[in-house]
Amino acid sequence: MPVAADPNIFYSRFNRIIAAVFAAVAALSALSLFLLPTASNRWLVIPALFVVLFVWEVLWRPDLRVSDDAVTIRNPFRTIVVPWAALVHIDTKFALTLYTPGHKFAVYCAPAPGRSVTRSGQRRTTDPVPYVSGQPRPGDLPGSESGEAAHLVRARWNLLQQSGRVDGGLAAQTPVLVVWAWERVAIFVVFAAASAVAILIS
Repeated sequence: MPVAADPNIFYSRFNRIIAAVFAAVAALSALSLFLLPTASNRWLVIPALFVVLFVWEVLWRPDLRVSDDAVTIRNPFRTIVVPWAALVHIDTKFALTLYTPGHKFAVYCAPAPGRSVTRSGQRRTTDPVPYVSGQPRPGDLPGSESGEAAHLVRARWNLLQQSGRVDGGLAAQTPVLVVWAWERVAIFVVFAAASAVAILIS
């Protein structure tokens, strides 16, 4: 059975729409503040730029990459690489969450739907909700962000298992790579502090 070679990339379309709107408003605000003749108002350019940085890091950048080698979770400020051999369970109770021995990693860009979305989704579909074991979760509903992301992971996991490319019984010995982007954390903290100072002196 063929296995897709290219990575599947999932991101929150809703979050990116919100990010684009907020970034556009903040960028226009920064431009207008900079062009104002009052020097004190120009300090407010800093918080406007901080909004752009915030929505990029928290709303736009996070995604999920599913390849033949691993599942890569890009959350705000850190990246988690989960090799298939380390994966033992997938859940969608609050968000798509990947479990490895002794650890669990939530996917920031794939939250489970709220109650209203869950009820409307259940009314629209008569198809069984896909899940691996236990009771089906509302987060597995087709069309929800957690459900779509979970489908990508489970489909690739099943294909790799059926093709014999995932070795069972090695989860405890397979390391998961967690990388913190400390330089982005530092930039974020500096901008947040500078924004607070700019607001106070303006």
